[in-house]
Amino acid sequence: MMSNLIDAHWFPLASQGNIYSMTKLCSPNSPNKLLVASLKRKIYSCEYHQTSEFLRPMVKELLFTYIPSGAEIISIDAYNKSDTGDSFVIGITIMKTSTDTIERYLNIYTEGAVDGEGDEGSSIEAIAQNCLMVELSYTPYHLYHTVLPQENSVQEVVWLISGSDYRIHMIREDKLSHVYSESSIEKYFPELHDIQAIALWINIYYYDNYKRRVTAVGCECGLVKVAIVNVVDLQVIRSWLLRYDKPVPSVIVFPHRNAISKPTFVDVNFEKCVPKDDVPKLNVVISSTSNAVVFKCEYPSSTRDILEHGMKRDVILSGSESSDCILCCCIADINMDGQNEILLGTYGQEVLIFALTGDTWELAARKLFDAP
Repeated sequence: MMSNLIDAHWFPLASQGNIYSMTKLCSPNSPNKLLVASLKRKIYSCEYHQTSEFLRPMVKELLFTYIPSGAEIISIDAYNKSDTGDSFVIGITIMKTSTDTIERYLNIYTEGAVDGEGDEGSSIEAIAQNCLMVELSYTPYHLYHTVLPQENSVQEVVWLISGSDYRIHMIREDKLSHVYSESSIEKYFPELHDIQAIALWINIYYYDNYKRRVTAVGCECGLVKVAIVNVVDLQVIRSWLLRYDKPVPSVIVFPHRNAISKPTFVDVNFEKCVPKDDVPKLNVVISSTSNAVVFKCEYPSSTRDILEHGMKRDVILSGSESSDCILCCCIADINMDGQNEILLGTYGQEVLIFALTGDTWELAARKLFDAP
């Protein structure tokens, strides 16, 4: 199936993007959307609508307020704070340079209050007009959202921003005043405190009903930090520091197989389809600009993954070392077999797709594009 990938749709950007300029909006009621930003202020939404015969692509430009003329979009991220509706929150970091000053902001767009009934306040167009701004004293890099587990309450979502000041910052909302401000990251994410490097990528994976998490950070200097954290008492159980000779623009923690919720039409007594994934088998893929390395399970039926075996068993993804500068990585089950594949994007205008065959990650396909 992977060898038969075709170009379904493409659309031009007004200017180039970067590794931080695309995110997804997940909806329980409608097709998921992609938000794609270009450096020169243009932001587009992309989605597919199903007709009786085919999928119809729909792309439209979104007009976000408080992105002034001359500003550049650095990064974009988004999440849905509702499990049943579309309550999107979109974060955009921007930078505007003049002759003697540099202004940097995190713009947070969320639904506004509307009169009467309907969902006018939660549409993407309405959200794009309702902005809260947080001024930044550093140049932002990766913008990332994650859960801040709360006992006996609804889980809170916070923003993490890696900065040019060699720190990772946490931006949190005051629920009473609806104002966003920086909060102490050491208190809630002790593994992210005192990185002392420019973090190019942050990835956090929760498991065991949000009682544990694996945090991974890749840095411009080649440093990679991976930590296992007890979320209940906020103690770092184990951590590893790895060093590579090239920048690390991507590091991702991912499960061996995806946990899929049992469909409602399946007999409740038929338990074979329910994955027991409270403590999943986890891998880590680290992409430096020269190659990609996977720390993995010893073999598919093994229980010895990074949670038990640590960061000891690593393999280079064969074929990645010959590519022209790996820039990004994505984990997805693109052939729909329940097992994740690794996709690497390169400056050499290629996407490399790796699939796990037996206990070996093999290059399954190469896809050429017209631009990096």
